[in-house]
This record gives sequence, C-alpha cells and structure tokens, in this order.
Amino acid sequence: MTIFRCPHCGAETAYDPSKGKVICEHCGSELTVDDYSAYLDEKGLYQTNELSCRQCGATILSTDNTVATFCSFCGSPLVLDSRIREKKKPEYIIPFRIKKDKAYSIYRKKIDSTLLAPRWMKADENEEKIRGIYMPFHIYRFTYEGSYEGEGKKTRVETQDGKKYDVTRTYEIESPVTVDYDFIPADGAASFPDSISRAVCPYSEKGLEDFQLPYFAGYYADGADVPESLYADKMESIVRNDIALRSAKSGGLEIDTYKMEEDLDLKKSVKTAMFPVWFMSLRNKNKISYAAVNGQTGELAADIPISFGRYLAASAIVAGALSLLFNLVFTLTPGNLMTAASVLAIVALIMANGLLNDTFRRKRHYDDAGYTGEDAEPVKGKPMSEGRAVAVISGLVLMFFAAIGVGTLIALSLEDAFMLNVLPILFTILGFAILIGSFSFRVTGIRKRKAPLWYKLFTFIKPVLGAAACWYVKAFYPNTDEYAYLAAMFAIVMIIFTAFDIVRAQNRFTMRDLPVFNEKRGGE
Repeated sequence: MTIFRCPHCGAETAYDPSKGKVICEHCGSELTVDDYSAYLDEKGLYQTNELSCRQCGATILSTDNTVATFCSFCGSPLVLDSRIREKKKPEYIIPFRIKKDKAYSIYRKKIDSTLLAPRWMKADENEEKIRGIYMPFHIYRFTYEGSYEGEGKKTRVETQDGKKYDVTRTYEIESPVTVDYDFIPADGAASFPDSISRAVCPYSEKGLEDFQLPYFAGYYADGADVPESLYADKMESIVRNDIALRSAKSGGLEIDTYKMEEDLDLKKSVKTAMFPVWFMSLRNKNKISYAAVNGQTGELAADIPISFGRYLAASAIVAGALSLLFNLVFTLTPGNLMTAASVLAIVALIMANGLLNDTFRRKRHYDDAGYTGEDAEPVKGKPMSEGRAVAVISGLVLMFFAAIGVGTLIALSLEDAFMLNVLPILFTILGFAILIGSFSFRVTGIRKRKAPLWYKLFTFIKPVLGAAACWYVKAFYPNTDEYAYLAAMFAIVMIIFTAFDIVRAQNRFTMRDLPVFNEKRGGE
C-alpha cells in the first residue's frame, strides 16, 4: 500500500493546490511534485485502497490510509469495505487549484441566493460532506492531414434581357485539409452522473499535466470503469459534423458536406486523465441530491429542489401584492379572467410536458450513458437544474398570481370575436400537438426519449379541463357572468394543482433515487 509519508519526519503529507507542492503537516516540509515522485513507485501501475460501499456498491480509491466514514455517492454512514488493488496509471491529470473552503463557499453562495431552496441544503454540517475526488475522463483526439476532392457550387444573381436569374455553377475542387481536435473529454466513471460531469465542464487544457502520484495525496479518486469505446462513435460524429459546418462554404463555394464527412479518414487516439471535482451528496430521507464544483475553475453544478413551504409563501406574497396593484389599475371582467385562466392553463401544460419528459429520462437513467452503457444523443441546452430551477420557479410564481387576477393584462387588447373564434382553435391545436408528441418514444437516441402519455396523463388532464371549461362557457354562454366566474375559478384551481404537480416533478428531477451501482447498465 502506498502511503504518502514525509521523507524527513515520516508524517503524512498532502498536495496543496494553492502552492502546487506536497506539504508535510507535521514538520512543514515542502516538496515539488517531481521531487516527491522519486520516493514513489514509477511503474505503470500503482497500489490503491479500493473502498466499496455496502449499500450502493460505489467504489472510490484512496492512495493513503485515510478512513472513509461515509459514501460519497449515496451518503451512507456505513463503514466502507476496503481492499488493496493495483490500478493502471492515467496518462494525464489536472491538479486541484481550488481548496475545500473556497469550493464550499461557492456552493453556499448559490444555495443562499436561491429563494426556494430547502433549508436542509443550507445546513452547516453539509461542509463536512464535501470531498475532493479525481474523476476519470477519456480525452479523445481526432486528426487528419490530406486533401479533399469533390464538387463545389456557387450561386449568384445574373441579369439577362433585363431579368434577374439565380445561376448555379458546379466546380470540381481539390483542397488541402488539416484536422486536429485534441481535447475532447468524456466522463469515464459510471458512478459520476453524466449530467453533473457535463455541467462542471469545461476544464482548461492548459492545466493538463503528466500524471504523477503525489497529486493524489490527501484526495480520493474514482475508477475508470466506462470503456472508451462507449463515446468514441459519438465524439467522431461531433467532429465530422463540425468539420462539415466549418467547410460548408469555402472560398465562396458550397461543398457537399455529407460527402466530406464520409470521405475523411480520421485518426483517433484516446488518453485517460483525472480531473478534479469537489463532490457532495446531500441525502434527504430516501433521496439524494448532488452538488459538484470544478476543482480547477470553480464552476458549480447543483441539483436544487424546491421547498413546498417556501414556494407557497413566496407565491402568496407576490400574488397578493401584484393582484392588488393591477386590480387598482384595471377592471377585472369575467371574460378577461377566463382569457387569463385559459392562457395560463396552456402555459402550465407546456411547462409540465417538458419537465415530465426530463424526469422520465432521468429516473430511467436515459441521460446517463455511463450508467446504462449505451451512448445517446446529447440533451439540448444547459443540462443542470440551477438553470432549469430559475425558469420553473419564475413560471410557477407567474401562474399563481396571474391566475388570481393580473392576467387581465393579457386580455386587454383582445376582442371578444377573436377570443371566441381564434384563440380556442390555436390552443386546441397546441394542446393536441403536445399530446400527440407524448406518444413519441424513440429507441434510438436514448436521451431524446419522451415520456409516454400514461406517465403524463394525471398532470395533463388538469390544465386541459380548466382551459376547456373556459372555452365552453365563452362559446355557449357568452353573456352569463355566473358561468364565466365558475369556469374561471375551476380553471384557476386546476392551474394551482398543476403548479403543485410541476413542483413535485422538479423535485423528482433534482432528488435522485439512491444509487445502486452494482445493478448499473440497465438495472432499475
């Protein structure tokens, strides 16, 4: 077992990212990484203490005699099983540049600024749960040097007999091509969720160092258990597509990019590197929420659920204040209230549809190729929940107070005829489009799978019924205020219940089930 001991006094040492040296906490000796490496084994393998969680099956590696008192991935306080193993050394490493206290302050700043974050995410004891872990990444490189032969087209406007024509000419082209994409990382650990690994990126290639064991001193590491072949085809496809986009118009010529993508004989090489992450698992009952800080740049990724109590309190305050303000300015009529209610019902339906699709994918690990062992199409947009939470929270607060009365702003410029004849048609088309889209369940492109209708029906039925009640009353009882108020109030109740469903879906999305890594790659 390799134990990081001081060559001067025999006490334990640790790598200090602020100094870039190995420091002895006892005698204060400071050694460079190169010098300290002379005391350690320089074989292609290194000895490590493999710590396995009895509850979830996750493993972390420790190169000293540190005793792990909890599992980093499920938060279990159980004593971890340990055994000595030999692991292959990675080629590269990015050392920690950010210390633990700085990483935790980044996390707390984000949580403290999130209005609806639950109190247990702000508990002081959470600081003890943050752990520095080196996560394995595969670094892909694609190169090509040669030429491309094909056809190029140029279209320009020409005038003949006083008339303008688009004239396209075709040219045979031969062009030199040099390709070098040398830093394309992909998560190499099944226990590290892909959504987290993507969110803490990017890492800077400038910080890449040749691997030396002393960088591990005082930190843990995760083993590389995802084969490099899992992401190879996807990474190559991304590179080919980027080459084609960059070459689509070269010298004013439009090039057949599909043929270029097929013809280039790319050379691929893959190296393994360890990237630094300050990782934290926050366990609440039988659910787990993850937070991670990039140990090089300080980029934060955090799953932030919504506190029901804080949501209700914030919504009530905003609803009361804005309803009072707008009702002093505008006259609330039954027609305007039904307009606002039906519009917001459709907004609730759209919000619920997207969030339920995302939750469905996450619960079945369709957004984690390392876990399932199947590569997939990447999720469009920012994958982490802090960006999503802002949108969800804003929409929920808007729905809550607008349903009470401020929706009159939307209806001020609408004529009754427009409301009666056009809006119901548009909303009906939109509603059916969302419902039809719910049946889509693609086998290819796993992360594009959508939740089936049965998964969303209980939530969908509420806003649909609320909007339908408003449309029905507007169409058949346009001059009956009693029916209008009843329909609007019914729609408002349905919107509020839908808002609660959205909050629950957001919390299901951000609060993961306890991991079971010994049943990964398709296990439920």
